[in-house]
Amino acid sequence: MQERILIAPNGTELLRMLARNGIPALNFRVMQPTELAQFALIRSGMPLKETFITPDTEAAIIYHFLPEIAYFKNASYRDAQNLADALRMLRMQITENERETIADGLKASPFTEKNEALLAVYDKYMQTLRQSDQIDSVGILREAIRRAKPLSAACAAPEEFPLTPLEQALLSHVSGGTSEAVSLCTLLQKNEAAPIIPSITAAYGTANEVEAVIAKIFAENLPLDQCVIAVTDAAAYAPLLFEYISRFEIPATFGCGLPITLSFPAGVLRDCRSWLTSGHCGIDALKALIGGAGFDTAKFCEDFNITDREQYDKFIETAGNLRLSDDTAENSRKISAFAASAERDAALVSQLTAVFVDFGMDCAELIRRYAKIRSHDLGRLDKAAQNKICRTLEQFSAMTGESPVSLIADLLQTRICAETSREGALHITNISGAMTSLRQNLFVTGLSAELFPGAPSENYLLLDDELAAFGSDAPTSLHRIRKTQTMLHDLLKTANALGVRTELSYCEFDTAEIKDNNASSVLFALYQQAGGTNEEKFTKLIRHTGYFSQDLSAVTEIGKAYLRGEKAAEHLPECAETPSVTGLLRNLSPTKIETFMRCPKKFCFAEIMQIAEPETDDVFQVIDLKTFGILVHKAMEYLCDRLPDEDAFMENAERIFTRFLTERPPMNQTDADKMLADYLAAVRNGFYRAADISVTISEKKIETQYDCGITVYGKPDAVAKLPDGSCRVIDYKTGTKQKHENNDAVSCIQVMMYADMLRRLGKPITGGEYWYLRLDRVISCEYTENRPAWIEAKLAEMADAIRTNTYPANASKDQCKYCPYREICEEGSAAK
Repeated sequence: MQERILIAPNGTELLRMLARNGIPALNFRVMQPTELAQFALIRSGMPLKETFITPDTEAAIIYHFLPEIAYFKNASYRDAQNLADALRMLRMQITENERETIADGLKASPFTEKNEALLAVYDKYMQTLRQSDQIDSVGILREAIRRAKPLSAACAAPEEFPLTPLEQALLSHVSGGTSEAVSLCTLLQKNEAAPIIPSITAAYGTANEVEAVIAKIFAENLPLDQCVIAVTDAAAYAPLLFEYISRFEIPATFGCGLPITLSFPAGVLRDCRSWLTSGHCGIDALKALIGGAGFDTAKFCEDFNITDREQYDKFIETAGNLRLSDDTAENSRKISAFAASAERDAALVSQLTAVFVDFGMDCAELIRRYAKIRSHDLGRLDKAAQNKICRTLEQFSAMTGESPVSLIADLLQTRICAETSREGALHITNISGAMTSLRQNLFVTGLSAELFPGAPSENYLLLDDELAAFGSDAPTSLHRIRKTQTMLHDLLKTANALGVRTELSYCEFDTAEIKDNNASSVLFALYQQAGGTNEEKFTKLIRHTGYFSQDLSAVTEIGKAYLRGEKAAEHLPECAETPSVTGLLRNLSPTKIETFMRCPKKFCFAEIMQIAEPETDDVFQVIDLKTFGILVHKAMEYLCDRLPDEDAFMENAERIFTRFLTERPPMNQTDADKMLADYLAAVRNGFYRAADISVTISEKKIETQYDCGITVYGKPDAVAKLPDGSCRVIDYKTGTKQKHENNDAVSCIQVMMYADMLRRLGKPITGGEYWYLRLDRVISCEYTENRPAWIEAKLAEMADAIRTNTYPANASKDQCKYCPYREICEEGSAAK
């Protein structure tokens, strides 16, 4: 039996289709042109000596020398990929005298500067291949035409997959001029059947279209592996189908591939890019990376001996403040400065060194070690993405010597995981893939005019007029559109010959923009080929799905019930009783009491509902207000129980701030210098305020229980002893806006609470003061004879509010403007 060779895509699927239709496939070989060229050379005893390179390597080679060509000196890696694709496409149109033909063909174009640069890229690329002893796919075809001997096998190419001139020359050469073009119907030994108009469905949006197809398959109990869904636009429909088959755990294979962004490794890659670029290696960006859904945080912590949540939070905070990146040399310098500036946690320093110096946080290695790989079908997608990402990043770095960060955006646009069909699984592919994998049931989706056959789009590197100089079949935009239309026609023709049940669909509405979509004109052309002439009758043939026409989810059922006018149940189960508030009454600080006095609703959000205030890390901010206040408080502690001179005090204060900068190196040193000056001015004001009084720290912690049941605890910033022997509570404030008023007990409730607690402990307290150090201003409030009774009454009101769960908002424009809960507070929203 003579061996038969076919040049066609999807060889495995084509052989399976032949076998399913009773055609003996043992003597068939289905190859891509490059495979045929390599096969012919090996059969001739002339194996390749050069190293074969992939399209990714072609782009990396071009990107490496592209800055040397003035026209493309600012080109991105994506431009290099487009150049590699354009040159490959152009070279496939030329059978001999490649360089001369390209130069002659581009001469007539008025875009001489572009074409001269394009020719320079070609020359440099070919020179690089020769010098590095490498060969690309086009080179292999030419080598086989030049050196290989004709094969004894019968060679053919299906008419449905037209070859380029170079591929046709290869086929002619290796067949000894005996190759033939055959139709799939001929290969399948089927007669072409008369055209019929398939069933057509118009759906309300792409989601409803996909749902309609899947629902029909299950409603009619069709075997999954006897169904093929062909999509005209894989970018739009494949992710949507992937979502449905994942949600309902439907076995499926994707011959059209899937966007790499659907995988966990791609999610890690995206977070890695954000961390290194827009996130500026800050706390939030690092937290998003290491704590992301696709990142194996547990394994990461185990590998680097991060044993608990406290250690993890400290690791993220410190690394983000230091802005450690993938630059190991710079990381080592920062960590050394951090460790030397003060006594540090040895375990933390060891973890930082292990992760950011020894390991290095290289993107490829990070994804290889810590990107999650899901189980079952999703695992194949994750593994394919992991391999693609790591191989591409490492190859790029090896060839260019650059960080692969600039490559990531383009890498996230790729498609992966083009699979062959398998038993028991629904097969999802494109029009070309469906041609070689026909089953008993074919569903073609995406036949709206906007998606199919698409709008003509010229290649910006090789315009249509320039391509036309290389032959009538050159891949101009109009030629590609015609090819797309022909492909669908051939698919339906072959399906009809095989007796395949065929259903077509399109979305008649774009629900994202609420606009009408027309059916593709190809559908009416099919109707005419089947003998139809009346447009009105054609329109009546189309089935419409409408809203919520399928039955795939609880949401759909809710939608149907809504359209029927049904209502949801009006009676809800009883809520559980409110938890006891006894613990809260025993755990109040003067600060929390001040929060309640200013706005009970804010107190409720923070203490009752325990909604954490949203925290974001502004990497360009040298120091936030909270940390600024902490550093000022540390500096002021130097005054307690001592009388240092001004120079010693200021040196200590500056040392505190400088040590902070080793923990959080500034992005801009000028900003850091301004903040240091502001900080030193504030603490100097504090020094002068304390010059004539004795400042002491209060007891470590004081606590008082009141008759209403509230227990108050806390520690005042300082207590000042005056010359007359009396004392006053001091509270340092570092804000730039005054929030307290002289002798206003309500606004000064914090110092009044401390004064009352210390008075009960026997201290001769006469009042309290707020020292606004940045404003160089003091706000005083006297602790008068009626204060104890007033405080008891206010605390009783607070206890009653907590027990009765009563928290009204003190809404006002000034009060609500900077409240962290303003987005969820109805009263606060009204005051905006």
